[in-house]
This record gives sequence, C-alpha cells and structure tokens, in this order.
Amino acid sequence: MKNSKLISCRGLLVATFFALAAFQVGCVSIVDSTTPGVVLYLRGELQVNIDRRFEVVERAASKAVTELQFSKIEEKKDALVAIITARTAEDIKISIKVEKQSDALTTVRIRAGTIGNEKLSYAVYNKIKELL
Repeated sequence: MKNSKLISCRGLLVATFFALAAFQVGCVSIVDSTTPGVVLYLRGELQVNIDRRFEVVERAASKAVTELQFSKIEEKKDALVAIITARTAEDIKISIKVEKQSDALTTVRIRAGTIGNEKLSYAVYNKIKELL
C-alpha cells in the first residue's frame, strides 16, 4: 500500500512537471526588456527598446510595412503612441505598436498572427532595424 502511494505521488509530480514545461515552450526567447537593443519574445509578442527618438522609429516601422509589401489596414498615432495594423499576402495580421518612453528611448511591440508567429515578428523587426 505504501509503495503504490509513493508511485502515485511520483506520477503526479512528473505529470505536473511536464504540463508546466509544455506550457512554457516557445514563450520566451530572451528575457530582458529594460536594456535597449535586447529583444524579448513573450507570449506571442516581440518587444524591444530602441535608443532612438519616437518619430524616427515610427517612420521606420511604417516604411518597413511598405517595403515588406504588406497591406496597411490602419495607422493611428499621437505624440506618444503609434499603432500600425497590416496584413500579409497569407492574410496574417501584423500589429506594430511604437511607444515613446523618453526623448531618446522608444519601445516597439510586434505581434504577427493571433497567437504569435516568432519568425514573422523577427522579420518585421529586422526590417525596422535596417531602416533606422
């Protein structure tokens, strides 16, 4: 009887470990969102702080959508935030949010698809970085 309880507890522990591990797979690539230039990919969204003025980064993001030949659906902006929504030829929604943090620091958040497409998010980010 004592042996079966021990096996049962071990089985529960192992099952819990694998369930938690499966939940975490693909959630995080690099974890540090406070340092400029370091990319964070968490829960389907790429986030990076860039040492550039908000206006410069916003223009680069808008131009990146055009150069990648995405269909721009919507573009909204004010003095602190710009949101660009586009679709790829495969009808994947791309959302780019550019946020002013300070005069020389801007945060960019990119989500590709509903649950996130890391490869496509990085392609958009690399194009923005190239245009800066």
